[in-house]
Formats: sequence, structure tokens, C-alpha cells
Amino acid sequence: MSSPLAKDKKSFFDKLLIKFHKNASHSNRIGMLSGLFTQEIQNLAIEKETISLLDIGCGDMKITKVLSEQNSQLEATGVDIYPNTQNWENYVSFDGKTLPFEDKSFDIVLFSDVLHHDEEHIDQLLKEAKRVSNFIIIKDHFEYGFFSRTLLQLADIVGNYGYGVSIPKRYFTKKRFQEILKKQQLTEIKQLCPVYLYNHLPLVPYIFKGKYQFVSVIKT
Repeated sequence: MSSPLAKDKKSFFDKLLIKFHKNASHSNRIGMLSGLFTQEIQNLAIEKETISLLDIGCGDMKITKVLSEQNSQLEATGVDIYPNTQNWENYVSFDGKTLPFEDKSFDIVLFSDVLHHDEEHIDQLLKEAKRVSNFIIIKDHFEYGFFSRTLLQLADIVGNYGYGVSIPKRYFTKKRFQEILKKQQLTEIKQLCPVYLYNHLPLVPYIFKGKYQFVSVIKT
């Protein structure tokens, strides 16, 4: 969810964090997640010449753009809460609650590390995603107690604090995630967990475990 639009003025510490994050994992993470999302989109076997995707909380638009480049059949739009000061193509700003699109405007909605940042509006965002799409793909985190929650918060500080994105107080548990889907009458057709994103970094995979990451594919 890293976004250069989130904070107009960045301190020296902000810039230092952003540089460290980009050098350590950002590009690798984008490549791995984009490949994973592309595979899951193909697995849905949507029989259309053009598949439309909405990336909610698209941040810096990197994943949105890579997905479009990897699949010529895909038409991807990014939406986030910040004004489009970068003049990005296929970017739309919104109020963080109500999507400015007609019912079933998209084949797929994507939330990539977004929902845990907006605890207050999770239900509303999922309700809106259900309204505008046929499928939802969610990439997010599972916590298993204080230790894993603290590690995830530290990772969020490295990846998002420099951009001005809020650091969550908690993450999904497996039970709570299923309860949220049930409340919204959403059907999970596939879940990937663990997901390994940091095997390229020395020692990190032994601390930041793959089971902290998951991808859920949902039918609306």
C-alpha cells in the first residue's frame, strides 16, 4: 500500500525508511505478488476478451501497472483516497468508503495489504467490492498473538510509516477473517497460506514466517 501521495512533506527519517524498504524488499515483493495475482486471475478462467480489475488502495500503482503489463487481456484501474497529483493513468481517487462505479463494473477487485490499514471500514469496503465485482482477491496478514502482531507492525513501520500510512493495532486472525467473510456473505473458493515473500533476505524468513501472509480468492 506504499504511496507517495499519502504525505506531502517527508522528513529525513521518512526518506531513509523509504530508501531502505525499496532496496531491501519493495521491488522483489511487487514482482512476486504480481506473479501470484496473475496466476490466480488466470485460474479463474474468466472467458472474456478483456478482464477488468480494480485495485483498491493501489498505493504507488506499481502492482496495478505490472499486472497490466503481464497480462494483455487485463484492463486494470487503481483507486485510493489521495488526489492524483502524479497524473497517473487509470487512477481514480475516492472517499475511502463508497466506490464511484456502477454495480458489477469489474470482473475482479484486488485488495493488496490494504484492509488491515482501515479497521473502521473493512465491512463497508468489502460490501462495495462485492457490489462492483464478481471476484475479490485479498492479500493480507494473519497474526497469531503478541509476537507475530509486533513483527507485522514493525514490518508496516518499515514499509509504510515513511509514506504517512497508518500502522494498524491488530491484524486478521484466521477465525476473524472467516467471520468477516460470512457476515458479508462472501464465499472463499481458495486460500493460499503460507505465502513466502522474503526468502531472498538473509535470516528474515526464519523470523517473518510465511504463515503471516495469505491470499484469499473469493466469489461474490
